[in-house]
Amino acid sequence: MLPDADAPIHDVTEQNPSWAFGVGEIISTAADLNTFLNALLSGWLLPAAQQTEMFTMTPVPDGKWLDGYSYGLGISSVTLPCGTTVYGHGGMITGTWSYLYGTRDGKRIVTQNVNGDWGMPPMDLFIGVLDAAFRPAA
Repeated sequence: MLPDADAPIHDVTEQNPSWAFGVGEIISTAADLNTFLNALLSGWLLPAAQQTEMFTMTPVPDGKWLDGYSYGLGISSVTLPCGTTVYGHGGMITGTWSYLYGTRDGKRIVTQNVNGDWGMPPMDLFIGVLDAAFRPAA
């Protein structure tokens, strides 16, 4: 649920995100994130054995975090309502949320960045965008 248009704005420019370990520590553009995920998914960054281990997924039990997600080593997957499974990761910290997911071969990637401070990320928004982007052609 998105806030009212007149919701208060909180400036987090000077926030030190070190309290959340690596969360919020990257400064990047959507284009650079796409380039990174393409290289990771396509097998360019890791040797084949490490790539296989990374993609060995364990489902998250429903109700424990995000329903329908599975996790490998540093990467997650989700099967979208359209039936396509995408791979990537996302994260949030006060002020911003970023999610990037792509096809297993890395040929199609969607990166989403949302600025806001109204609590949990809008997962329905992210899933809706991914579902529309990765929906097979009719």
